[in-house]
Amino acid sequence: MKTGLYQGTALKQEMKINPRLYQAMDLLYMPLLDLQAHLKQELLNNPFLEMAEEAEVEETQEAPEEKKENDEEIDWEEILLNGFEAGGRREEYEQREYYEPVSVATRDLSDHLHDQLTLLRLSTRELLLGEEIIGNISDEGYLACPLDTVLGSLNEFLDEAGDDWSDEGEELTPYSLEEVAGMLKVIQGFDPAGVGARDLRECILLQLRDCVFQALTISAGGQEPLAEEVDEVLEHSLAHRIARDYFDQLINHRWSEISKELSITPRDVQDAADEISKLDPKPGLKYGSHDDNYITPDLVVEKVVDEYLVFLNDTNLPRLKLSKTYREIVKDKKKFAGENKEF
Repeated sequence: MKTGLYQGTALKQEMKINPRLYQAMDLLYMPLLDLQAHLKQELLNNPFLEMAEEAEVEETQEAPEEKKENDEEIDWEEILLNGFEAGGRREEYEQREYYEPVSVATRDLSDHLHDQLTLLRLSTRELLLGEEIIGNISDEGYLACPLDTVLGSLNEFLDEAGDDWSDEGEELTPYSLEEVAGMLKVIQGFDPAGVGARDLRECILLQLRDCVFQALTISAGGQEPLAEEVDEVLEHSLAHRIARDYFDQLINHRWSEISKELSITPRDVQDAADEISKLDPKPGLKYGSHDDNYITPDLVVEKVVDEYLVFLNDTNLPRLKLSKTYREIVKDKKKFAGENKEF
């Protein structure tokens, strides 16, 4: 076969997609939140873009169409796509697959309490009781139901499926209210301090007790104090006495009444109230789940008169406009040359 160079004509049909169309395709399949983040990123990267204020958007929508000027019309597409070639390879656009973010299971207050419960040497009966109480503790750390409700639920479960979980040879006797109260006291000693309380007053008292317990443990070189030692210190604690005996006056800031009852100055009451205010009224939230994934719809369906209309939910999208400074540069032929054009 003879090789060489030949010159000829041929008719060929091709379909090419320019970068502008690639960009439009990328924007079309973006969810609303991704589009919002993409536009904000473009504001940082592209000096030609500026954020349009709401007043400017309204004026643009309400103002009538102005007459075209006689000046030469500026081909913005030609300028933006071809007029600012910075050299090197052009950016290649390719379709990207969108992955829906998936919520990952995280540990919450119930898991934290359950871990502490399993560390104790408990029988199967006691473990079931502890799990039932933990299951009724809210995300804020409070017991969400009375002890009678916990007792009734447990005894009902015991009648229906008690043989499936009880130890071999263990007698299946109904739970008593004393057992439930005793297990609640054990759980109230778990971390965080104040968990398992039935109201705000009990939550504060539990946290004050934990503060004294920690202070005595540190002063004893890490040795845990006896319950009697903690109770003795609490008896001399003004903050504990006010929270225990004068809680209604405390939450209503009636310092003068408390000071008269205890024969102390209002300043002393204020200091005790300041100590109490440093405690956490919702101790369970520090271990709560923070996965508040709010859904922002891309489309909104509204009923107008007798028909349903679909609207694009673009309320939170930033309104973009071309920078006035760069528009003036492009209009001026003298400025739009040399280094300015290369930039």
